[in-house]
Amino acid sequence: MDASPLAVLRLILGATFWFWATDYLADDRWRILFVQPTVLFKYAGFQWVNLWPGDGIWWHFQIARGAAIAFALGLLTRFSSAVLAATMTYVLLVERQIYNNHDYLLACTALLCCFLPCGRTLSLDRLLFRRDADDSNMRLWQWWLVRFQLGLPYVFGGIAKLDSDWLAGQPADLFVHSRVETPVIGTLFQLPGAAFVMAWGGLLFDLSIVPALMWNKTRPFAVVAALMFHLTNATIFQIGVFPWFMLATLYVFFPVSFVPQLLRRFGGLLGRSGGGSRAETAQLDRPVSGVHRVAIRLAVVYVVIQLLLPIRPWVLPGNPSWNERGHRFAWRMMLRHKDCLLWFKIQTDNDYLIVPAKIVMTPNQLSRAPRDPELVRQAALKLQSLAASMGQPGCQVYALHLVSLNGRPAQPLVNPTVDLTQVERGWFSDDWVMQDPGPLPPTPWRVPFDQWWHQFEMPATFGELRSMRPSEAEAEFDRLGAQQRTVVRRPL
Repeated sequence: MDASPLAVLRLILGATFWFWATDYLADDRWRILFVQPTVLFKYAGFQWVNLWPGDGIWWHFQIARGAAIAFALGLLTRFSSAVLAATMTYVLLVERQIYNNHDYLLACTALLCCFLPCGRTLSLDRLLFRRDADDSNMRLWQWWLVRFQLGLPYVFGGIAKLDSDWLAGQPADLFVHSRVETPVIGTLFQLPGAAFVMAWGGLLFDLSIVPALMWNKTRPFAVVAALMFHLTNATIFQIGVFPWFMLATLYVFFPVSFVPQLLRRFGGLLGRSGGGSRAETAQLDRPVSGVHRVAIRLAVVYVVIQLLLPIRPWVLPGNPSWNERGHRFAWRMMLRHKDCLLWFKIQTDNDYLIVPAKIVMTPNQLSRAPRDPELVRQAALKLQSLAASMGQPGCQVYALHLVSLNGRPAQPLVNPTVDLTQVERGWFSDDWVMQDPGPLPPTPWRVPFDQWWHQFEMPATFGELRSMRPSEAEAEFDRLGAQQRTVVRRPL
């Protein structure tokens, strides 16, 4: 088939990566997210992925922007695609807490483009290396692989929404109430039943949009629905380039002849095309090589992996929205609303110090990292390391980690009586993680943070906090910190 649909995908993906990298460079976000933190959280087995020295991360995003431009223009297409996939993968690995499904999708798509003939037509590679005109085709299965990749977030995003919390409308209700001040659309969120419309509408959209886009009779309605869905997400959730990328790639689910016919209609830009017929049929114009057979086998392995990863949450024990096991790389979007309150107790043989999580986490990390018990464990290890550098080696570190999931009353997610420096991440479950978030209440639990400690029985490990509120404890911590700094700065 004509390879021009891959050329359009190349242009869209390159532009998306350019905006992605530019967003990190704007307002020194690269410094705030990667340089300023005391600790960068890691995946198991990838602790060796360290931050570039100096301003290296700034150059990282500059290289990504250059590769994005080269890829969009079709210059050294496979190499520039590999650079894009590597730069995105590095960002996902060097700081685990900033993960989102959108970046993961872009990384996977860039990885696929390393092996697809994206530069065979409408590219500088074609112009500079004078490829033969007959070499402007792609195999039909390669285009179906692209469809598979871009369809995954929709299909598995819909399957993931077959979740009791989502079907009850609880996460959607919390999202709706937090965004009633949004201009124009915020008034709609105040209507009765808005949360159920959002919950069930999102479920039906995700499950039906791919087949609806591929069927001629429903395609116009599907395009309108996709426009409404993604523009709404772009307005209320501020999720960067993802809605625009998904809108721009809707054509992937149109007939494969759509792009060649469109290009011929606007001036015959293809010259001599290698296909573009109305029927989605592939013609074996040359024998299938051994390399091609290997490529097909690799594609099958890739598809199997991409199908297995989203199944993990259904197999691993516990609620993945609570214990976070299997939550990543599974297209579980908007399923959990977590409010978290996190304090640590650093204890030696003779003394102790109770500190808020902000001592080891930046404000950005505080908004995301406490959702995951594994990241709380890593923060505890960092606190132990900091204490050792101050002459207190071998400290025990405990966590008062209260979490409210989808409007449930706040409960400990990490066992407050366990020294987190002595536990490890298990393959299937963790005995130091409390596995039951409790039942979903009829109405969301909306107790202010400052009253959380008085809503449940404080564990003995943190008994010193019983008579205080979080705001009072934090004010006392800040006062003691200021006093200590004054002592240190006082001239001898």
